[in-house]
Amino acid sequence: MSPSGTQGPWHPSYADGVMAADQRFAARAFHATFLDVLTAHLRCVARLDVARGHEDAIATLDAAIQAERDRPPPAPAPGVPDLYFGLQRRLEEAVGADALAWLRLGLSRNDLDMTVYVMAARQRALTVARKLGTLQDALLLQAEDGLETIVIARTHHQPAQPSTLGHRLMAAAAVLERDQQRLLGALQRLDRCPLGAAALTGSSYPLDREASARALGFATPVENTLDAVASGDGQLELASVAQVLATDLSRLTHDLLRDAEDGRLHLPDDLVQGSSIMPQKRNPVALEHARTRFSRVAGGAGALTLLSHNIPHTDLNDVGTDAQEPFHALFDALDAGLDLLVACLQGGRWDQARLAADAAASDTTATELADELVRSFGLPFPKAHQVAAALVARMAERGRPLQQADPDDLVAAGGPALSAEALSEALSPDAFVARRRGLGGPAPESVRAHLQRLRERSAAYHVVVAEAATRIDSALRDLRTRGKDVPG
Repeated sequence: MSPSGTQGPWHPSYADGVMAADQRFAARAFHATFLDVLTAHLRCVARLDVARGHEDAIATLDAAIQAERDRPPPAPAPGVPDLYFGLQRRLEEAVGADALAWLRLGLSRNDLDMTVYVMAARQRALTVARKLGTLQDALLLQAEDGLETIVIARTHHQPAQPSTLGHRLMAAAAVLERDQQRLLGALQRLDRCPLGAAALTGSSYPLDREASARALGFATPVENTLDAVASGDGQLELASVAQVLATDLSRLTHDLLRDAEDGRLHLPDDLVQGSSIMPQKRNPVALEHARTRFSRVAGGAGALTLLSHNIPHTDLNDVGTDAQEPFHALFDALDAGLDLLVACLQGGRWDQARLAADAAASDTTATELADELVRSFGLPFPKAHQVAAALVARMAERGRPLQQADPDDLVAAGGPALSAEALSEALSPDAFVARRRGLGGPAPESVRAHLQRLRERSAAYHVVVAEAATRIDSALRDLRTRGKDVPG
């Protein structure tokens, strides 16, 4: 038996391929969080009746835990299965076995690990939440700048109808707002502390789980101790939210790439890459890499789903140790994709002249012509639709833009004699947009009203995220204060 009471040595395939690899990852990702959880547990133990008379030993152990914050994490060693036991061995060397025993009272690796994992997941989610706020700010700013910039919206990969850049970006902002709310909901459900659940049934010592939850910045403990160590659905939900978010952002990225591909969106020089042989190239690689990062998120979420699938509802490595690297790799990719997308939106500029030329050459106002024929002449819409389609075909055959059609062209296409002024306005992309003033439409006043409402809700979102981060940071700052709340 090793000094920590675990069996060993282990087969090299397990010791090197599993335990050492997991410990190295835990040391990179969780070292400070392990110390936070150990501190919270020890200070909870210090308030037990059984701890009376042992205040000095507990205070010494608390100080030793805090001293570990200034040391590198323990490296893998023979007979030491993981980071916790590595820390435990070093603490025993510092304070002795008798003092160390107070740390182990009512504590299992099961609740320790799950608390660490939940705290780390919470921090990743908060980081993403802040980045989503920054991305939304960038989207809304570009939308405001594009309130009157006509773009030709597409359906089924074909030009469809005139809209505005502001209207198009506000659609993306509306999706992003829902993603923000999904993330906040997942964070709220994650805001429960597993600590004190021990192996799975809790402890016979009256540990104050409410107090240890508060000490770690949680709203409440997990109510059921088996649920606390066995479920792992919080990180799966976060991964699922990340997958939806990444999918949504990949669609926005696709549209931005299309604009960059056609020369409508200009990215700054520090977000493009040249060619080793073609001097003229300005490749929008930042958007390409954002797209691949979002694809990695989708793949990572699938891996976590498979790890959680068809396993018993109890403490397992599947949803614990083995889920951590894919979970954090997923969020590494999401962070990187968000950073790239924010940079592209903050630095990108649309070519107004190119967009205006697109609008002038477009035949996408045919719907408004059909509507005008209904209003002015009482034609049934199917008949008006037929006339407008015939006019589009006639102008295409003659190599003339639809907006250059005159009343004679309309009559030749089987329509009534609409005045030149009325026909010109019916075929104008600007008029098309201006007439769509209803809720959610692209008219500048409609988009501006939506923009104002979304800005107000975005400001409230920033407050919620900041308050959650402040609550957690404040709790952990107190926890990391040496000697605070430790009797003796």
